[in-house]
Amino acid sequence: AARSLHEVPEEQRTLGQLRADVATALLLDGEIVARPDGSPATAIPRGIRPRVSVTVPVMTLLGRSDEAGVLDGYGPIDPTTARRLAADAPSFTRILTHPETSAVLSVGRTTYRVPADLHRALATRDVTCRFPGCTRSATDSDIDHSTEWQRQGRTDADNLAHLCRHHHR
Repeated sequence: AARSLHEVPEEQRTLGQLRADVATALLLDGEIVARPDGSPATAIPRGIRPRVSVTVPVMTLLGRSDEAGVLDGYGPIDPTTARRLAADAPSFTRILTHPETSAVLSVGRTTYRVPADLHRALATRDVTCRFPGCTRSATDSDIDHSTEWQRQGRTDADNLAHLCRHHHR
């Protein structure tokens, strides 16, 4: 793509610059710079879709508390930044937590398959495999129903736990 753009007489960028611009455009937008006639040069569906996880107390979002938010993988962030991230988010996952213990109470799901939002909430809660003494990361573990689904076990936070592949047998 960069080579074909480089052959356009009006193009002023070097081949190296075009390659860098094409790679950046593919990553960010999923398509590269348009052809001279304005049509896209590729039909790749989309670029990078980052997911930023921020836990913010609802009272902080409402402006009634200055309790810090928590940016996943970073740590506490000031309430103003947490509010701005929440306001600018294209989507969000509601996770109802207990106001005193921060325990996840509900994500409003009752199906066998663990929905993505509950999956993320469980990973935040569990951090590691829940088998006593195991320190394997929850992100590399399976989610197990403590009371099996076939035996009336529910798909909710109280009945689910991360178990690494070794302990999930």
